[in-house]
Amino acid sequence: MYTVASQQGARSGVASLAGPLFLLAVAVILSAISRRAVTHLARWSDIYALVLVCLAFAGALAFSSIRYRDFSPPPLRITAFAIGMTIFVQLLFDSLGPFAGPPNILFGSSDKALFFRYGAVLAVVAGIAAIWRPSFLVPLFYFYHAWREMVSVVSGIFVTETDYLGMLDVGNFAVLGVLGTIVLTSAWVIDRVPWLRTLFASADNVKQLRDRAYGLIWACAVGAHLGSYFWSGISKLQAGGERPWTWLLANPTQTSILMGLERGDAPLGLWPGALQTIWDAIASNQLIFNVFVLGAQLLSPLAAISARALSFFCLLFDIFHIGVYFTLGALFFFWIALNLFIVAAARTLPRDGFTPAMKVVMVVTVICGRFFFYTNHLGWLDGPKLASPRLFVETRDGRQVLAPSTYFGIYSYMIGTGTMYIPENHFRARVGGNNHDLATWHDATTCGPEILPRQDTGVPMEAVEKLVHETDRFFRVYPWVKDNNSFYAYPHHMLSNPWLYGEFNKLTMDDIVAYHYVVDSVCLGLAEGKLVRDVRKRTDYRIDP
Repeated sequence: MYTVASQQGARSGVASLAGPLFLLAVAVILSAISRRAVTHLARWSDIYALVLVCLAFAGALAFSSIRYRDFSPPPLRITAFAIGMTIFVQLLFDSLGPFAGPPNILFGSSDKALFFRYGAVLAVVAGIAAIWRPSFLVPLFYFYHAWREMVSVVSGIFVTETDYLGMLDVGNFAVLGVLGTIVLTSAWVIDRVPWLRTLFASADNVKQLRDRAYGLIWACAVGAHLGSYFWSGISKLQAGGERPWTWLLANPTQTSILMGLERGDAPLGLWPGALQTIWDAIASNQLIFNVFVLGAQLLSPLAAISARALSFFCLLFDIFHIGVYFTLGALFFFWIALNLFIVAAARTLPRDGFTPAMKVVMVVTVICGRFFFYTNHLGWLDGPKLASPRLFVETRDGRQVLAPSTYFGIYSYMIGTGTMYIPENHFRARVGGNNHDLATWHDATTCGPEILPRQDTGVPMEAVEKLVHETDRFFRVYPWVKDNNSFYAYPHHMLSNPWLYGEFNKLTMDDIVAYHYVVDSVCLGLAEGKLVRDVRKRTDYRIDP
């Protein structure tokens, strides 16, 4: 009797999940297809990208009767709304702010102003409407995604998606999941697709079916985010090749401090004593720090154990991000925010609201979500040897003054990481000193002899010259921006530390007569908290305004 009853209960449980799992699968497919569509259209044509945003806006109008209160239970509602408003704030900076880069609503000009200016107007309207109607998050997300792709196309300088696309992908998935669920469970669709009625028959009512589906969608969204941490841990093992524990046992994690100083975005750059103390602490406890980082990443699937465990891991990763900022200088503010959103959402779960099905979906997505969601693989071996491109301004009195990368707006990330044009016979271009195999890592840690006769970063010298010319033109049209140095206010993954550029900050545009794109093959070190640069080769390109 008990066995038969147990089997019947198990079959009933599986049947009750069939409908929500189907709705989850539809959401995953919609999200993956839409992300790829936005990417390809934006890279192909600004007109097609704008048409896609307009179509998404029209679709949002069609679904404008849906409100956030229709997202039940609260976790999915909180996560989608918070992500949407974060992207909206970033959009306002990019669409209205006086920052060098493509044209926006108020500043600049370009042959693609139709997309960059009028598309931005439509996106801002969508963002305002999205405060009350979730369907308008879709055109908001699509425009910002297309905008980031388009800035790479028009400049010839690929702008990485590391900072933002994980959050946007989760938000897009959450909203499309809700909209898709509402459509497929509507009476109009069920009456016309009989097999859906059979599939959804196990639910007592439509609300119960939707609530179960929303729970699975939220769990999947969280798993997609945590997957970036998990696979970053796996990448650290893969970098060691035949010795996968190399990163754990031997990686000099303190090297990231050198990269922050080299890029000029180290928040503690003015306090050598503090930096030296941090350096010594990490170097003396290298294994402990590495165990903390790698262990947290590889164990991230355990976040699905409970709501408390999930909150613990998300807050732990935020502590990690804060540590990265104070060493490497990279500010993962989208990631930090998303972790906090997840914690806030998890706190609204009722006692039994984190169901076994949600936990299984979360774990599976952490491990396998990379096939459907954008996933970062931030794992490497640190080394102090790199080809380092930097930009200097030449003044009327003959000085060469280092310019902060943030002066160049959205492109500052690529300048800071060294993903720019590298001339012949220089050190290998390493993104922030990253090495992905043992051979190049050993060469980097010993400042070995390797140089490359030719290397393709994807950025030609013509693109660098174009960037310099357009940036200079922008600041000459709007000299008050440089006079006030307000470009430092641009929210970005790589924020230059303004207090490290006192000499540059005093300059006006009339003081600048030329630019110098300088690439150093350099080995970095630290002495008494200050950066030591052993330059083995320098190439200097003068660029006239």
